[in-house]
Amino acid sequence: MGFLFQGAESIISDDGETISKKRVSKSYRIKTLDQKITRSRTRREAKILKKLEELGMPAPRLINVCDDTIVMEKIDGVVLKKRIEDSDDPRALFFELGTLVSKIHLANIVHGDLTTSNFISGDKIYAIDFGLSYVSLKDEDKAVDLYVFERAVGCSHDSKFLENFYEGYMRGGNEDVVRRLESVRLRGRKRESMAFG
Repeated sequence: MGFLFQGAESIISDDGETISKKRVSKSYRIKTLDQKITRSRTRREAKILKKLEELGMPAPRLINVCDDTIVMEKIDGVVLKKRIEDSDDPRALFFELGTLVSKIHLANIVHGDLTTSNFISGDKIYAIDFGLSYVSLKDEDKAVDLYVFERAVGCSHDSKFLENFYEGYMRGGNEDVVRRLESVRLRGRKRESMAFG
């Protein structure tokens, strides 16, 4: 199993056919509590991957799970962020991404870390890294998911492509989520104005 990288939450390894994600123990937590939290978060992520597979969503297929490790299918392709950066006209990519995120939200899954770095572009776009994901019926939670994505796009890409993203997103419905997004944006702007005086 070849080491790929270590993030704040996990160590990612690649054996050529599968990806292994091992959650990192937090030394500042009581050991028994740390084990309980790690097991709970690992199982939650595994359940979401399983649900996505059952729904036929483009995401890594779950292969195995234990207390702190998930083994999943390796997706061939490149990180969507790089594919967009290399593209002369990424409008179709943003449209496809919006369609996928809409389907994820319609399944009542909140990704929790929507950035173009958490998608793989291969024969189609695949969603990856569901470590912060959870199930929610609330439009508010899904709207916050979109707000996080908007902020991420503003840092990494041209925000004008959000129009193409929302064209794809609205194809699946989710009008209530987009309406709720307006109030989430307003709260975000208020927080920013308070922070900068």
